[in-house]
Amino acid sequence: MKKTIAAILTAGLLITAVNPVFAAPNWGALLNEKTAMVKEKDFELYVEGSVENAPYYGAKYEPRGGAYIGMTGEILPEYEPLGSYLTYDPSAGRSDAVTLFGWTMTRFDDVNYDSVRSACEMMGASGKPIFLRYANEMNVFDGAGETGSDPERYKEVFRTVANIAHEYPNIAVVWSPNDLGALDKPFDLFYPGDEYVDWIGVSSYQKMYFLGNKNTSYNDSIYFMTGNYAWTTNAVKPIIEFMQKNNIEKPLMISEGGVTTANSAGDSAETIEAWSTPRLRNMYYNLIMKYPQIKMINYFNHWMPESQTYDINNFPYAKEIFKEAAASGAYIRRYGDAPEFLFSKADLGDTLIAKDGIVNLYTLAYIPDNQDITVNYEIDGTWYHSSNQIPYKCRFEIDSVSDGAHTLKIYGSGETKTYSFIKRGQCMCFGAEPDTSMELPKAPEKEITVTVNGEQLAFDQPPVIEEGRTLVPMRAIFEALGAEVNWNDNTKTAFATIDDITVSLSIDDYYMYRKQRGKSEEEIELDVPAKLISDRTMVPARAIAEAFGANVQWDGDTRTVDITE
Repeated sequence: MKKTIAAILTAGLLITAVNPVFAAPNWGALLNEKTAMVKEKDFELYVEGSVENAPYYGAKYEPRGGAYIGMTGEILPEYEPLGSYLTYDPSAGRSDAVTLFGWTMTRFDDVNYDSVRSACEMMGASGKPIFLRYANEMNVFDGAGETGSDPERYKEVFRTVANIAHEYPNIAVVWSPNDLGALDKPFDLFYPGDEYVDWIGVSSYQKMYFLGNKNTSYNDSIYFMTGNYAWTTNAVKPIIEFMQKNNIEKPLMISEGGVTTANSAGDSAETIEAWSTPRLRNMYYNLIMKYPQIKMINYFNHWMPESQTYDINNFPYAKEIFKEAAASGAYIRRYGDAPEFLFSKADLGDTLIAKDGIVNLYTLAYIPDNQDITVNYEIDGTWYHSSNQIPYKCRFEIDSVSDGAHTLKIYGSGETKTYSFIKRGQCMCFGAEPDTSMELPKAPEKEITVTVNGEQLAFDQPPVIEEGRTLVPMRAIFEALGAEVNWNDNTKTAFATIDDITVSLSIDDYYMYRKQRGKSEEEIELDVPAKLISDRTMVPARAIAEAFGANVQWDGDTRTVDITE
C-alpha cells in the first residue's frame, strides 16, 4: 500500500546514487550489545503523576505530557476518538487529530521535488495539524539506487524536502528509521540534522519470528528482538541510545507499529493470542511508563498477505486491549486535549492525593524469558493484591491503613522492591525512611456549592474561603434573588437593587451600605471585605442576609451555602 501511494505521488528522475562502502559490523560486539538490551530487567513501582513532569522539548504539535494514540487502516467507530491518524493520502488530514502522512520513498529515482511541493501545498491549504514522514525506514532499503545505499545522498534529499515542508506552518517534519533495520547501517549515518527534524519516529513491529521463519536462530532473535525478546520496550532502545549519544532533544513517536496477531507458520490462534497479548499491553502501557518522551503511538492496523500480520479488528482480545489503553486516562484522544495523568516512578517525595478514596499503583515488570508474571502488592507485611497482566494495576484504598508510616512491597518472579510511605488523610507520600513528622499537603477540598431557594447555581468563578469566611459571586446570587446589579468601574463599587432597597459594596472596603427608600442609609461592618477575583466581585455570604433579609445557612460537611428568601 505504502509503495503504491508513494509511486503515485513521486514521478521524476534525479541523479542515480553511488553505493558507498559500509564498515562491516563487529558482530560479536553487536550481539553483546543487543543481548544486554534484551536481558535488562525492569521491576519498578509507578503511580499516576502530573503531566507537567513529562520531558518537554517545545516541538511543533508536541503535547506538554502524554502521548497521542492512533492507528491506520480501517478505523472502527468504537476506536473513536483518536488523537492521531496515520495515512498515506495527503488529502486525508483530520481536524480532530494530528495526522501523520507517511510518504515511503524507497528509491532515489522516485524523488520529485515538484510532487513534494504539490503535496505540501495541499496539506498546507488544509490548515490541519499534519506531520510529514518522508523516506522512512531508509535503513532497510539498501539495494542499488535505494535510499539506504547512500547516506549522504539520503540526507541531501531529506533536507531539501524538509525545507519545502517547513514553508508551511501547519506541517511538522518527522525523520523515521526502522527500529532495528539492517544492522550494518546504524541510524547515525542517515540523520539529517536537528534543524531539519521536528520529531523523530521509528517503525517498530513485534514479530513472533524473524522473517517469518519458525526456526529463527537464537542469535537472530537477539539481533532483531523477535520471539521471546519481541517487546516494544526492547525494540526502541537502539533509537533511544542513538538520541542520547547524539544529544538529540526531540519528542519521539512510534510512527507505525504492531504486534503479530496471525501468521502463516502454522501456529494456532490460541498460541498467537497468548504470545501477543502481553506484548500489546507492553506497547501501550510499559512503553510510555519507561519512556515518557514517546508522545505518539500509531498502530498499523492492516491485514497483510505476508508471513505475519498485525491486524487487530479481527481479533477481539487485541481490539479490547487497544480500547482499554485508549480509555485509561494516559493517552490523548483528541487534538488539543491532555491526558488525565502521566505514569511516574514512585520516587522519594512524591505525594499522591486519593481520588474517591483510591490511589492507583502500577508495576513495570519485565523479566527476560518470562512473559507469565504475577505481581503481588503487600502492605505492612500483609498481602493486599495480585495482578497477572500488564500494567499490573492495584487500586489501593487509602483508608485501609491508618495515618502514619507504612511499607509497600511489590514482588513476583523472584524480584522484590520495598517502598516506604506516609499516609495522612487522603494523601500518600513516598519516602526513603518513614518520618511521621513530615508535613503533607492537605487533600483538595470539595468545591463550595451555592443553592438559592433549592436551586444550585453555576459560576464561572467558584466560591472561595478567605480568613475563615465564605466569599460568593455577588452578581450571580443577587440576580438569582431578583436584584438588578450594576458596577461602577471608576470606584470599583457594585450596586444591587430589589424593590426599594439598594446595597453597595466597594472592593477591599470593610463596610457595606444599605439604603431603603424613605429611611437613612445603614453602614454594615463586614468580617471580610469584598474582593475582586477573576474580574468577579466576591462578597461574604453573610452579607446577603444583611442586605436583603435572606436566610443563609452553611453546611460544613457538604460545603454548601444554602440561601432562602
